[in-house]
Amino acid sequence: MDKWPASYLDGFHPVNSNQWELEVDGLVEKPQRFTLKDFAQFTRIQQNRRLVFADGYTYRDTWEGFVVQELLHRLVPLPEAQYLKQTNACGQVEYIALKDLYAQRALFCLRVRGKGLPATHGGPLRLMVFDRYAHKGLGQLTKLELIAESGEGHFANKGYPPDALIQPGSYYACDLQRMETIQAPGEVLQW
Repeated sequence: MDKWPASYLDGFHPVNSNQWELEVDGLVEKPQRFTLKDFAQFTRIQQNRRLVFADGYTYRDTWEGFVVQELLHRLVPLPEAQYLKQTNACGQVEYIALKDLYAQRALFCLRVRGKGLPATHGGPLRLMVFDRYAHKGLGQLTKLELIAESGEGHFANKGYPPDALIQPGSYYACDLQRMETIQAPGEVLQW
């Protein structure tokens, strides 16, 4: 039975979607807080893309959410804003250049297979940048900050390449065929 590797499940917490908020500030004219209800008014798109993990496994599915540009349009970034600093519910931090988010039609993912993104897979909101390893877009986002200069993210401290760019022709040892959600130790629910 295919399972998501345990390393991916570390650090994810149950999230009460009715109380969850995303704070967005920094070098923007209109800092804001968003709830899941707010995101229901954003233009939704679907992308059937492959999510690639630096640990050597991949997963392809149809992800649903909104493109980064939609969020940034509402915030009005200042000209000096060059990077997005992401913080998740575990306090992990990751950085990515705004130009890379625009170029790859990065997706703030809310749903997969027509269902809300589960906490064990980064829900309720995960940034997906499909030309980068999955860790470059954090799951369980709680804060985004537009900044002028990058920093060193959580995963760079763990030995992953700082840019997380996937090299063409890379080989991935494990291609997961289905997604499962682990609800409690020993209990696996299939989607």
